[in-house]
Amino acid sequence: MRNKIGLIIVFLIGFVNFSYSQGKGYLGGFQFKGMIGSGLFNNGDEIRSIDSVSIKNSQNFGYVFGMTIRKHFGKSLAIESGLRFVQRNYTTQIDSIIGGTYSGKIDYRVVAYEIPLKAMVKLRAADNSFFSVSLGVQMDLYPSDIFASNYDWQVQVTRKSWIQGSFLANAGWEINPKELGTFYVGASYNQPFGDPLGLNVGRYNTPFAESNILLNGTYISLDFRYYFQVSKNQSPN
Repeated sequence: MRNKIGLIIVFLIGFVNFSYSQGKGYLGGFQFKGMIGSGLFNNGDEIRSIDSVSIKNSQNFGYVFGMTIRKHFGKSLAIESGLRFVQRNYTTQIDSIIGGTYSGKIDYRVVAYEIPLKAMVKLRAADNSFFSVSLGVQMDLYPSDIFASNYDWQVQVTRKSWIQGSFLANAGWEINPKELGTFYVGASYNQPFGDPLGLNVGRYNTPFAESNILLNGTYISLDFRYYFQVSKNQSPN
């Protein structure tokens, strides 16, 4: 499985390098997104109560980092793709009165890779400045299942499939200072087509789960990008 993902990564890196070297209309660069853990857009806390046990699972701050490439079609339309590493961070809180009062938590992370494909519309705001909106879909690659414990309780995250999909939406603003490349700041929304992960919570070193929780993987994020400077005869603007 990891070999398949490695081949995809190598292919995309080569594709980005090839596309960016072709000339007019292409921009290549880097992207960072900071996930916002909140109750918005169906990514709030999941709480389960079973007999004398209360289990709460929370999605925390996470991040996305990778490369991005854009192909322009005139001044107002573009498509974007790339390759990104994503880390979702979670905390499972367990409170129990079985065998005495107990309260503990388990922190764990879920790693994935994202390959987006989005259509973008740009509107000029001022000289060398644009507002943009984009919509698209994304391939999500989950390389492995996850296991974590605190030696009293354990959590196991299982994938529905190693390859899944999401819906994407972005809105932002970018500026092109002369000879400095392109800077972008905006907001992003990521909604998987289905619940990509299942969480089993149980006592440590036992095969039985006290609770089963579906993780939908939805996130909103602040989006920061930088595109490399291109020569004037290659400029898409």
